[in-house]
Amino acid sequence: MPKKITLTPKDCLYIEDIVTAMAIAIKKTQHECDLVEDKKVDQHLNDLCSRINTQIETLVSIMEGSAS
Repeated sequence: MPKKITLTPKDCLYIEDIVTAMAIAIKKTQHECDLVEDKKVDQHLNDLCSRINTQIETLVSIMEGSAS
């Protein structure tokens, strides 16, 4: 069983800032994908967006788990 953690409101604000910055990074990266003509670069950028999205989901999950 995973260890239960307690986040302070300040911790949640930090995580929210990180998630917001990551979402902006995804948006900008997806914009660059539209401009890139090299398929390999496009695939790398899409992979990057996928990994960032997974990290966002993990952070949100941690925040939800701490609220339980």
